[in-house]
Formats: sequence, C-alpha cells, structure tokens
Amino acid sequence: MDVRTYDTVGALPGADWDSLTSGSTIYSTAGFQGVREEELPPGARARRVTAHDAQGAMAAGLEVYTFARPPHALYTPADLLAGLVDEERRAAVAARPLAIGAGWSEFRGQVVHHPDAGPERRAAAVEALTSEALAFAGKAEASVLAYYYLPREDALDLARAHEDAVVLFHDVETVLPVGLWENLEDYYAWLPAKRRPRARREVRTFRESGRTVREVALPEVVERIAPLNSALMRKHGHDYGVAKAAEVYGRQGRHLGERSTLLLAEEGENPVGFALRYRHQDMLYARVAGFDYGYENKADYFNLVVYHPIAQGTGRSTRAIHLGLGTFEAKLSRGAQPVPLYTVLVGVDRPLGADPDAVRERNREETEAFGAAYARHVVGGVDTKDWQL
Repeated sequence: MDVRTYDTVGALPGADWDSLTSGSTIYSTAGFQGVREEELPPGARARRVTAHDAQGAMAAGLEVYTFARPPHALYTPADLLAGLVDEERRAAVAARPLAIGAGWSEFRGQVVHHPDAGPERRAAAVEALTSEALAFAGKAEASVLAYYYLPREDALDLARAHEDAVVLFHDVETVLPVGLWENLEDYYAWLPAKRRPRARREVRTFRESGRTVREVALPEVVERIAPLNSALMRKHGHDYGVAKAAEVYGRQGRHLGERSTLLLAEEGENPVGFALRYRHQDMLYARVAGFDYGYENKADYFNLVVYHPIAQGTGRSTRAIHLGLGTFEAKLSRGAQPVPLYTVLVGVDRPLGADPDAVRERNREETEAFGAAYARHVVGGVDTKDWQL
C-alpha cells in the first residue's frame, strides 16, 4: 500500500475521501473533520492518512491527532489503564503527550474503508495506516496511541495491526431501527405489550399540549436553539453558556448545514425544545437536544427523538437513527438497540505491559454489568457474552 498524508481537511482529495466515507458514520466525513479542525486546542496537531493500492485507488483512511493533554475527560487513557498496568507506566502515560487515532470527538471512532475492500485489502490498508499513525505519535513524543469508541470489527483490525495492543470494552451506543416501521401503529405493535400504553400516552400528551413540530436546517435556527441547549447542559452540571452553544452550533452549521435536519418544537411562536440530527446515507444521527425548562415537560424529548420521526414515516427512507451513548434504560425501553464500542490502546515507544488476565476480567465484568443492568429493557433481548473479545 502507498501511504499519503494530509495536514488539513482542505488538502484531502474530496471525491476519493467521500467514496470511503459512504459506508462510514457521519463522524468520519470531511464535514465533521472540518468541525474538529476548528476545535483543536492550542498545540494539537492533526494528520489524515490514506492508503492506496497498486493502481493508485484509495483503499482506506484514518484520522490521527496529537495533544499535549487529553482533549476531553473521557479521552484519558491513563484512566482506562488503571489496574491493568503498573502505576509507574500509568503515570508516564498521564504525564506525556497523547495521540488519538480514528477521530477524537462525538464518542465514535472509525477506520474508513472503500465499500468494495475485501479482507486482504482491508488488512493491508490497516497495517499501512497504523504504521504511519504510530510514527506520527512517536514524533509527538506520545506515550500511547489510543483509538476510542470503535465498532468491534475496527477494534479487532487495529489490534491485529498493532503488536501488544490492549483492547477494552468501553461503552455502548444505541440505535433506533426505524426502518422496521412504516408508522406509529407498526411501532406500537412491535413493542412488548406492557410498553405500548406508555408510548401511546407520551404521544397523546404531546399532541394534546398543542405544541407543533417544524423540520428546519440548523443554520436557520442557531440563535433560537442556543438558549435551549445551554439550559440542558447547565441542568446536567456543565458550564455552558448561550454564547458557547451558539459558537458550537454555528460552526457545525457552516460545515454540516446541508446535512442537518432539526426538529423544532414550538408552543405558539416560542421554541420549547429541539432535536438536531444529521443525515448520512440511509442513517440519521441524533446529535444534541435542548429545552426551555420554563415550560411543563410533555414528553418532549421522546416525541422529538423517537415518536415524531416514526410518525413522519422516516423509516421509509432511513434504516436507523443513532441515539448515541447514555440514558440507556429510557432509550432501550422505547426500542433502541445496543451496540458495543471498544477502545484500543497501544504503547508508542514500548509495549504498555498490560496484564492479559486483568484485561479479560475487566472486559468480562463490564459487559456482564451492562447486561445485568439493561438487558431486560432491550426489545428482543441481548446476550452481552457475545460482546466479550
């Protein structure tokens, strides 16, 4: 494989990169990379790496970033390594720069491949990409190269390409399979009988409130939704003012406006809630919401994120809606399905020296804990033993 590198999103060969991301999540597209490029903290560096076959065709791609310190509290490898490596090694990881591959925001990573790439071509491309990623991390004097929030196949591909990689079950994303239903009646019938009354009641409560829902593009309403998003973030303990929200979603509007589809709930002329989604291929990605807590809650969140899209017939053109991480009981009990995500950690200058038995036990305990807490809420059930590596 021929490896090529690009330091800016604008330098990427757009059509070729688009062909790779046609089968990826939206978070690997050039639009979201543009958002991340503007959000890089001082001193951070980015590199996009592509692998090309003997005919020059782009086979796969990978984002790699280096940071003086973790860009977010949930991107801190030293925390994940607690109990798996000795404390001296963990302290070294915490004290030195960090390299992150496959994306560093939105809690979703991915190696992007050409849709026609077979197993051999895929493996050769990953080997070439990871070699360049490791070299980039070494130049930054990083102690660890981390690939966060990966689907299982990507995690295993990366682990095979890196000697002595540590692969950890990390979190769970939820996906609402709207393609199963033509309308709300189909959805109600699919739910277990005991859950149908609540769903019907939540839909009825919202409709009887007189609130209306409009579908608009993000750039049209940034100033209207910023106070609602700020209120939600502050409710959950984040220092996140209206100006910050307007800056964040103004930026996303510039890079992703054409892909945005925002549901705005209004009471009269007043916005009371919103749900921002992005469309990519046959998927919708529910990115963020916000509400005016001065208004009584009328099941606004679930009407915007779940019921309204189903009632619209979204499933006729959309396979599923990604609902992201967290609030598992609420999402799963209304039909979302769980998908495990993994993180791969690699020592840059020397192996991390993780205890294999401790890694296996950690993965077993955490997958079993998720199953014990949430499996009963999953429509159709789930066996988290299948999530163990």
